[in-house]
Amino acid sequence: MSTKTLKMKMRTIHRKLKEQQDARKAGIYLRWIHTRDMPGSGIKTRLVCEKAAADELHLMSEAEHAAFLEAWWRADVETIFDHQALDRGKTQRAALCINIDHPTYIGRTEPAVLSTDLVLNVRRGRTYKREAISVRSARTDGRATLTRTQLIERRTWEDDAAIFKAVAFHGMHKNRSKNLAWIFRAHNDTVGRQLSASELTAQSELMRILKSRKDMRVVDACRYVDSKFQLPSGSGVQAFRQLAGRKALAFDLNTSDPVRLLTGDVWKPKRPV
Repeated sequence: MSTKTLKMKMRTIHRKLKEQQDARKAGIYLRWIHTRDMPGSGIKTRLVCEKAAADELHLMSEAEHAAFLEAWWRADVETIFDHQALDRGKTQRAALCINIDHPTYIGRTEPAVLSTDLVLNVRRGRTYKREAISVRSARTDGRATLTRTQLIERRTWEDDAAIFKAVAFHGMHKNRSKNLAWIFRAHNDTVGRQLSASELTAQSELMRILKSRKDMRVVDACRYVDSKFQLPSGSGVQAFRQLAGRKALAFDLNTSDPVRLLTGDVWKPKRPV
């Protein structure tokens, strides 16, 4: 956990604990840390997502952003919780079991409230499991060892029969992360609304070309769609992104520029991604 979190003022802690208690009584989820609680701390992102337990997510770093995109892309992930507070009684017992000192707030003896960056509700067939994801920046530490806080988190989640994973990302610098963000923005814009006639036309024609032509660049196919139906420039590329978002088509997410691929390098997924 960050130094800023450990410096949290007592009145803020008590307010947040009361808010958590009220939320549990009301049967709703409430994240522990908001982006406004971490001013000037890295690149923070707030975004709306259909899989978010609280409609939107608060991501405190580019590494968390990359981890979220991986979770969103998975077909088996149904719900994503961000910065879920752990019960202090459980984390203190976990720390005692593994013989590790529990973190305390700076200058005080009161045990700190630990939170997990992302918690996923995962469905596999008729079985549901929880996955707790602790995210670190790959630039801060090249070692594979877990921090003291992560060790306590892991034991706490495992005691609750959940899966714990510690992951590291080099921010949003990888092609895969950039491509997932590119797809996510286009797909997210379609959630909760009917597609326009021009969007449906662009998607239908682009799919026809992708199925019939193998030696054409995606960008040229998109331009052809724009020209043929006199659509606004970029409509074909937007259709490509939307189709990828609903997994009607797929491509190598590690490619540096998806629209420069040949149409033959784009395929229809045979199973959920």
